[in-house]
Amino acid sequence: MEFLSAYFLSPSSVIVALLTVLFLTRQSWTHLSRSKKSYHISAESTKLDDTHNLAVSKEPDVPKGWWSGHEVFELERRAIFSKSWLYIAHVTQFSKAGSYQSFDIAGFPIFLIRSKDDKIRAFHNVCRHRAYTITRKETGTSTVLGCRYHGWSYDTTGRLVKAPQFDGIPGFNKSENGLFEIHTHTTDQGMVFVNLDAGEPAPFPDPTASDMHKFASTAGLGSKSKWIAGQTLSGTFNWKFGSMFAKKKCFPQILTRKSLVSFQYCTDATSQLEEVVSAVAPPSLATKFMKFITQRSSRANCHLFPGNFLYSFEDGHLWVSLSFVPASESTTQIRYDLFSLSSTTRNNEDELKNAIAESIKALLQKIETAFSSATPGSAESGSNASQILDQLQEHLRLEKKSGGLILPAMRQPKGSSLFQQAEQRTFPFKFWIASILTYRLVCKEIDCAVSGSGSGNGSTGLDW
Repeated sequence: MEFLSAYFLSPSSVIVALLTVLFLTRQSWTHLSRSKKSYHISAESTKLDDTHNLAVSKEPDVPKGWWSGHEVFELERRAIFSKSWLYIAHVTQFSKAGSYQSFDIAGFPIFLIRSKDDKIRAFHNVCRHRAYTITRKETGTSTVLGCRYHGWSYDTTGRLVKAPQFDGIPGFNKSENGLFEIHTHTTDQGMVFVNLDAGEPAPFPDPTASDMHKFASTAGLGSKSKWIAGQTLSGTFNWKFGSMFAKKKCFPQILTRKSLVSFQYCTDATSQLEEVVSAVAPPSLATKFMKFITQRSSRANCHLFPGNFLYSFEDGHLWVSLSFVPASESTTQIRYDLFSLSSTTRNNEDELKNAIAESIKALLQKIETAFSSATPGSAESGSNASQILDQLQEHLRLEKKSGGLILPAMRQPKGSSLFQQAEQRTFPFKFWIASILTYRLVCKEIDCAVSGSGSGNGSTGLDW
C-alpha cells in the first residue's frame, strides 16, 4: 500500500496523469468541434433545400376564371392560338396529293393538305363565298375541294378554280377569292407547325427547334416515320388543366450546391403506354442485342408549347404525339397519333391501335374526374402556367397600348365594290340575308367578333 501511495504521488505519475487529461480533453474538443461543424453544414443544407422547395412550389398568380372563364379563353385565342407556332401533324399523315386532315383549334377551323407539288399547306376551313365549311370529314383525300353551298371549288393550293354563275361577271376576280392560307413550318423531322397570324408571324422559335432535335436524336426519329393510328377525343375540362395533369413529374429533381438540375417531364400516360407497347409489341432479339451492345435507350419525351407532348418508347420503335387543344373554355380535344419509326407493316398493328385507344380514353376519364374537383385560383407548379401567363399579360399590354383588341388571325377580304354589285345581280333576293349570314360566320370562324367588333378600350374584365 505504501508502495502504491508513493507511486501515485511521485512526479512522474503526476506528469503522466496531466498528459492523459490533456489528451482526453483535446480529443473531446475535436469531437465537439466536428459535431458543431457538421451541424452547421446540415443546417445550411436544410436551408438550401427550403429555398429550393419554395422556388419550385411557388405558384404563379392567375386571373379569376382561369379554369372556366370565357374572357380568359378569348384572351388565350388572341394571345396564344392566334400567333404561336402550334404543332398539329406529321408529314406521314398525308400519304399522297390531296390527302387532308381537318382541325379545330380554339374555335378556328383549319385543314392541312398535301398539294400536287408535294408541299403541306394549311388553310382556314371556310369558303370565301359564304364561309361554308370546305372539308366536312376529319380526314380524306381529294384534289378538288368543293363547297356544297354554291358549288365553289378550290385546288390543293387553295386557288379558286370554279365559281358557278360568276364567270364573266364584271368585277369578279378568281385570284382574289382563294382560300385563306395559313403559315406553316415543317421541321427536318417532318413535324408540321402552323401559325394563324394573318400578318408576318414570329420566327420559328429556336428553343422548340432545339428540343425537337434532341428528341429526334434520342428517339431515332426521321421524316420517314409511318403513321399507325390516331383519333380526336373530346373531354369536359379546361385545356390548361389537361396539359397540367399530363405534365406530372416522372423523374425527381436533383439538388446540387451550385445549381438545380431539372429532368424533363413526361406525360402521366407514358408509364401505361409503355406497358401496353411492351406487351403488344415486345422488342425483337436483334433490338435487345443492339441495345446491349450500344447501351443506348430510345426513350425520350418532349413538351411543345402550349399543350403538345411527344414520347418515344423504349425498344418499341414507336413514338406518340399527344395534344390538348381547346374547343371552348370548358371543353378540350385530345388528339393522339401513334407512329412507327419504320415503314414496315407490323402484324400486330390492329392490336396496337386498340390498346393505345383504350389507354388514351382511360387518361381522358382520369382528367375529367380530377377536373370536377379542381379548385380555382392558382395553377399547379411544374405546369407551363407561367409561360401562358407571360404571353397573356404581354398581349394585354399591347391591347392597352393600342386602345383596342388585337386580333392577329383576323383576315380582310380583298373583294372590290364591283364584286358586291355582281353579287347583288347574281343573287338579288338572297343577298341581304346572305350578307348577314356571311358576316356572322366569318366573324366567328376568322376571329372578327371576339368580344365585339374589335373596338373599345381593350379592357377584358380580367382581374390579375
